[in-house]
Amino acid sequence: MALVIAVYARESLRGVALPLVASIGEDTGVTDVLSIIKRFKEFVSTETLEKLDKSFNEALRNEIYEVLNADRLEQDFPMLVEKFWARIALPLIELSNVIYVLNVEALKKFREVEEELAKVLAKLLKNSDYSYADNLIYALSTLVDRDLWVLDKIYELGFNTLIKKIIDRAFDVVLQFSGYTMYLTFAWVSSTAAVLDIAKEYKEKNRDALAIWCREYAKEVNSYLDTLDLLLDDEVYEDLVKLGIIRR
Repeated sequence: MALVIAVYARESLRGVALPLVASIGEDTGVTDVLSIIKRFKEFVSTETLEKLDKSFNEALRNEIYEVLNADRLEQDFPMLVEKFWARIALPLIELSNVIYVLNVEALKKFREVEEELAKVLAKLLKNSDYSYADNLIYALSTLVDRDLWVLDKIYELGFNTLIKKIIDRAFDVVLQFSGYTMYLTFAWVSSTAAVLDIAKEYKEKNRDALAIWCREYAKEVNSYLDTLDLLLDDEVYEDLVKLGIIRR
């Protein structure tokens, strides 16, 4: 189970948003896209990015297409989430392995690139005039915050210490947190792909349902982030134990 936690702790927006942006057509008029992809190549090999792009395009033809066209969206969604993550997990882990060994200066630059990527996506969503664009921008902001939170905790505590604290103090919490993160990411990628015309065939009611779910999932992710912050803080954790609110 520790391996499961470690894997899900490493899954992040960066691995999903990058191929999504790379798939945006030139007619969007956003010249920053190619520049951002070029800057990502300063940190990650072309081979790794190609693997991720291949996995994403396969997901676009399969799980993303299926969820956007499903007749039984609510029933099919959990299974499609699992299939989506099974498809992209390995290239994401490979990407994460590169990112988490960057030195402090390189990590700072990488974070800047990631934030620029988020701004480009937010701009595209805002300019789409989609009625639920704010939901998708809110979800994007949550995913970015989560991503940076994971990085901050790893560099604050060290990866092994972080995993040990999670197992000892927040095992159930992090599993729920990971689940909502997986749901949020898939819902966001799928609905955003439709809004940005990357997915060419979809049911509008499915796109809209996914966008609505994004806000709800994002609220859950934010709530679990707050809980994890409390449980990982040594002083707060000891106070909660003394008060009998949690048991060791």
